[in-house]
Amino acid sequence: MVNKFEIPQEYSSQLRVVEPRDRRTNDEIIKTLMDPKPVTSEKNLWAFWDKGVESMPEWCQRNVASWVRLLGPSWSVRVLDVVPRSPNHALRWIDSSLLPEAFVKGTMDGPWTGPHSADLLRGAALFTYGGAWMDVGCILVRPFDRIFWKQLEDPSTPYLVAAPWLFDCMMANHFVAARKGNPFIKAWHDLFVHFWRGRTNNEGIGHEPLIKFCETMGFDGYASAGFIWDMKVDGFTLNQYASQVLAWWRLCIINGGEKEGEFDYADYAEKHILWIEGFKEMYGAQVVVGMEGKDLWDAFNTRLDADPKSEEYQRAHKMVWGMLTKCCWQKVSHAKELTTYPDLGMLWSMKPGTDNAPGTFTELLRYGAEHFEQVREEVLIKDYKKPTTVMTKGLYEP
Repeated sequence: MVNKFEIPQEYSSQLRVVEPRDRRTNDEIIKTLMDPKPVTSEKNLWAFWDKGVESMPEWCQRNVASWVRLLGPSWSVRVLDVVPRSPNHALRWIDSSLLPEAFVKGTMDGPWTGPHSADLLRGAALFTYGGAWMDVGCILVRPFDRIFWKQLEDPSTPYLVAAPWLFDCMMANHFVAARKGNPFIKAWHDLFVHFWRGRTNNEGIGHEPLIKFCETMGFDGYASAGFIWDMKVDGFTLNQYASQVLAWWRLCIINGGEKEGEFDYADYAEKHILWIEGFKEMYGAQVVVGMEGKDLWDAFNTRLDADPKSEEYQRAHKMVWGMLTKCCWQKVSHAKELTTYPDLGMLWSMKPGTDNAPGTFTELLRYGAEHFEQVREEVLIKDYKKPTTVMTKGLYEP
């Protein structure tokens, strides 16, 4: 097999060359996703794009097609939507009783209807069918079977859920995985839907009594974990936008109270969730370059034939080869109306083709994700411990 790119000597002990599992083109794969098959196992990868998979930006379509190739035939990828009469329409797959009225009736409004629609479907899909949920902005580098699924399906391990750990009890909801019918996922979903009762957008959710801590949370926790953005909004608005992760946080700090039928959510989070190190495993580009979208865009679009001694080349080289050797995937954000600058996802959407431009480090990343395999056997796992102070409260108890 002739390789388009060679593994540098400095990384040769960390990567090996592999044959792609699926040689179909991106267009061929996207076309098959328009005809989804019935669920036959728990190895499902769920995602969402409101206008349908064929309407996703090109870079997101490349992401999803790469998922299919990298995961292989044992996994089924489905991208749900809200397109009338679409075979992928969310309500064909998710029972309407699990969703708030605003989603079912199509009355959601505000600047973030897409992300919040995905939030409302995430837990419902995992509880109903099992598998994983991933945002379409993620570039997968390592197969799921070598990240979390072997642990989740192995009865000798305690793990039944997997999620990225950021700081304290904060997870990143761009990815989450679980076995079918998981009670923690059901409680998480139910609590989030509870926040949406009587609402058509997220305005005011941050004042919900059950997540009162949102009002004073700010940016400090994110900054401590390496997430230092130039924000357009204040801390309250950011955390209210991400209220689904605050629902998760609440579960991690309550023991279910004293009523019959509740269970200890905080204890469950410690013992049964596989907490994957979020920043190092999923934000490898930002670890090297920082959070600003233009800096990331410049680094990814550095030419492979640039002066190898130049600062820009060395930065891009370290970034991409670091991602290929040490990351599970790369999360690329749109951050619409959240940051003062366009994030990388916005720039790739505005400049089609720059996520895979020939002769650049983006082309190397796309190629390497499917043709190189990490030698390391394990990914970085957080030794998560529940808070020393846990509240004796039920799921809906203020």
